Amino acid sequence: MTPNDITVDGQAHWWLFKPIKSASYRRFDDWSEKMAAELAVLIGLPAAQVELARGLEDTGIISRNVTPNGWSMESGDTLLSEYEGYVSCALDERPRNRIGHNLANIAQVLADSAGPPGSGCESRTGIDVFSGYLVFDAWIANTDRHAINWGMLTCEEDGRQALAASFDHGSALASGTQDERLETTTPTRYAERGFAGRFEDGARLPLVDLALSAVQLAGPSADDWLHRLSLVTRSQVEEIVSAIPSMSDPRRTFLCNLLETNQRRLTP
Repeated sequence: MTPNDITVDGQAHWWLFKPIKSASYRRFDDWSEKMAAELAVLIGLPAAQVELARGLEDTGIISRNVTPNGWSMESGDTLLSEYEGYVSCALDERPRNRIGHNLANIAQVLADSAGPPGSGCESRTGIDVFSGYLVFDAWIANTDRHAINWGMLTCEEDGRQALAASFDHGSALASGTQDERLETTTPTRYAERGFAGRFEDGARLPLVDLALSAVQLAGPSADDWLHRLSLVTRSQVEEIVSAIPSMSDPRRTFLCNLLETNQRRLTP
């Protein structure tokens, strides 16, 4: 990437630098963000473009803005705040149970929306594409799809609405788990602990079950997300994982096996 790639005018060409999250240990959210962006390409899922990056003092990623020129974006949290009983996740004390963040309400919010503009999904419905996001989350073990981690776009010229491309996948792919802990579990056991805790009554709801429910709600066309996922090969996944520098071989193997396990759970 050259400087000219990120200095074009317009918000669609803005990039956000995100350093790795501070903790008492090295988190791997930068690696997860980059791998997720590349994995999304394999199934044609609209997602933010991500590149590994280094600032003056911090290591992290740059993520390209998912709001096209001429559009504005509101978070799901803002849109759902109009629903009676909805509990916002934007407060300092975030609720354990995300009441109101459920498929029925999300389907209503997205009822008149299309897929992300400029993507290969712009002719699909918003809820169809959102079901694809949940299939993707279940595949990559992303447990952080709260209502601020998706958004709705509005065209400033004619008021058209569209789902924004998927973004913020830093909590996926075992990003908070150290190598030594990965050695004490299996990908199957790890996958089975992937719950939809950012959704209403989701603390014990498997991500896979939520994804399959979303596909069913969105209608027959949404089955295509499961079909696309079924076509992903082990070698394609290994190529993406192997491109991350400095990752240990045990972690590479674990992540490839985890993705294969979740793929099998979603597309038996």
